[in-house]
Amino acid sequence: MWRAAPYLAAAAFLATQFADADTHTDILDLVGSMASALSENSAPGFLATFDKAMPGYDHLHEAIPALLDQGEITSSVEPLRDDGDETKRTVDLDWYLEIHNPDATAPVIRRREVIHCRMEKRGKHWRVTSLDPVSFFDPENLAHK
Repeated sequence: MWRAAPYLAAAAFLATQFADADTHTDILDLVGSMASALSENSAPGFLATFDKAMPGYDHLHEAIPALLDQGEITSSVEPLRDDGDETKRTVDLDWYLEIHNPDATAPVIRRREVIHCRMEKRGKHWRVTSLDPVSFFDPENLAHK
């Protein structure tokens, strides 16, 4: 019995590492789907990743369609930090947006900021439960450009 203990400990350690790898992959998939939804002009696709009870959700619900109405969006995200366990994660994302106005004479608007997220697994799906700053996704005030 004592001889099996090291093998059981090693198996438990490996299972934890694979679970962490799966969780990290799930988080990357979620973040990728958020960026893709913006690039595909899909407000419902972007908003589906959020917990509707999240502080600032109502603001995002109004801001995202208005942002997407301003032109074609190019969105890319680079994860900087992903900490937590199999049910809760804290993620920092280097997020870059370009807003291409349909008017060819209008300037391309560029934004880049570190976005801080908390995510929780709800059933089989991860949801964003906190996002800061929410204002990163506000429509551009074109009157000041």
